[in-house]
Amino acid sequence: MRLVPGFNPLVQKDAAGKECRGNVELPFCKGYCKTSESGTHGFPPRVQISKVCTLVQTSIRKVILDDCDEGAAESIKFVNVPHGSECECSAVPLEQNHS
Repeated sequence: MRLVPGFNPLVQKDAAGKECRGNVELPFCKGYCKTSESGTHGFPPRVQISKVCTLVQTSIRKVILDDCDEGAAESIKFVNVPHGSECECSAVPLEQNHS
C-alpha cells in the first residue's frame, strides 16, 4: 500500500462546497510482464501482445475521510478503494477503431 502522489490529501467536495479530506493508501503492483510483437503478412503489419502487472481485486475497502467541514454531506465522508493482496500479468486492451 502506498500514498498516491497528488491525491494526498484526497479532497471531496459536496454540492454546497463543503469538503472532506484524508490520506488514502492504495494497493499497487510492480513487476515485469512479458510483452511481445511479431510481424504478419496482413494488415495491420504486426501483432502486439502487451501485458502489465495489475492488482487482483478481491474486495472494495471503505476509507473514512475524517477531516470534514462542519455540515458536509454524508456522501463525501468516505471513498471506496479496490483491495487485494496479489498481482498478475494482464493483457492491455488495444484500441481497434481508428477514426
